[in-house]
Amino acid sequence: MRQPRLALLPALLLLATLPLAADVRTAPTIDGPPPASIEGTITHVGVPIASPGPIVTLLGGLVSFDAEGATVRFADGTPGTTASLAVGQRIVAFLASPAPPLKASSIVVFQERADVTLTGTVGSVDASAGTLGLLGLTLKVTDRTVFGGPWDGAGRAGLGELKVGDLVLVAAKADGGVLVATRVLKLSPTPTPTVRFHGVVASIGTERWTFKLADGTTTTVKVDARTKIVGEPRVGDEVDVLARRESDGSLLAVLIQRPVEPPPPTERYAGMLKELTRTSAVVGPRVGDGPDWLFVVNAETRLVGDPRVGDDVGVLALQQADCSLLALVIAKVVTVPPGAEVAFDGLLKSTSAAGSMGAAVWLVDETRVHVTRSTVVRGSPAVGDRVHVEGLRNPDGSVLAKLVAKL
Repeated sequence: MRQPRLALLPALLLLATLPLAADVRTAPTIDGPPPASIEGTITHVGVPIASPGPIVTLLGGLVSFDAEGATVRFADGTPGTTASLAVGQRIVAFLASPAPPLKASSIVVFQERADVTLTGTVGSVDASAGTLGLLGLTLKVTDRTVFGGPWDGAGRAGLGELKVGDLVLVAAKADGGVLVATRVLKLSPTPTPTVRFHGVVASIGTERWTFKLADGTTTTVKVDARTKIVGEPRVGDEVDVLARRESDGSLLAVLIQRPVEPPPPTERYAGMLKELTRTSAVVGPRVGDGPDWLFVVNAETRLVGDPRVGDDVGVLALQQADCSLLALVIAKVVTVPPGAEVAFDGLLKSTSAAGSMGAAVWLVDETRVHVTRSTVVRGSPAVGDRVHVEGLRNPDGSVLAKLVAKL
């Protein structure tokens, strides 16, 4: 038939370019915080004698990590290898562990800039020395380092606000051979892990529901007053479930929803009504050799505008199991001739506020004038003023104004 500043946001968005984990519709998957990562511009790629490498260096040697065995992918989704890494590339490396020696598990190549962004938990804070330890690296904090972020707000006092174990994102640059933090964002605590899965309702209880997954296993979740249940699911129905992992390891359902079935596909047709009976209708081109369409007409069919044979009509139809077309609506098409251009002067007798369609109605002498957002109004006319009106005359005698000007 016819018919989702600092590099936090781009770094997280680029996770989408990495290979997906298991299908969330067949088994539960866990959502968690971003892994430890390093973002920056490559200044050297070398292969050491003692390791196959390569060793990737940023900021001229201040930051480095082992890329051996890491998967490499470009921002446009093109796969690469560690041999694809080159000086000048802007990359984000997701680390296998935040502890040194740093080793990347995956790398995304996306753009070029002259700074570095680190994500991880704070390893040390030395307020007297003005340093911050992160991923085994030491970063200098100066009076120009900006603290604060979207979860804590801007204008934080500085290192005194940080403690070992805090999750942070730090932007840094090289300054005289020292790694200097330009901005420190304290991120929110690790969120409560959530689980999403698709399954069939096996049992419904007042405190627990059980679901059968596509792989044949079953999962039980707790329900309480905080659980939102949508679509009145029953035993045997397919549902989508969002659950929160509790401290005891159990799952508490946040949402249980029966998927909404999409409406049946419909098609629109236009042409001249050539035949109309209680059981069928024929519509086709007024002239030419194009095809005619045969539609089934029954009690579900709505006739709009009293269509008759010879009228131009529009048809909304549904294809049935036997491939016939059931006409849901047959509507007469009425063509309104374009309004005539008019211009006249008169006394502005009244005005009204704009209605729901964004148009106001002004009364000029005895003519109703529609003033819309497209109307040019000059001179701030008020009731009692004489005005000049230009516009299009509507079939009901009113005027759609292009210009209203105070005389």
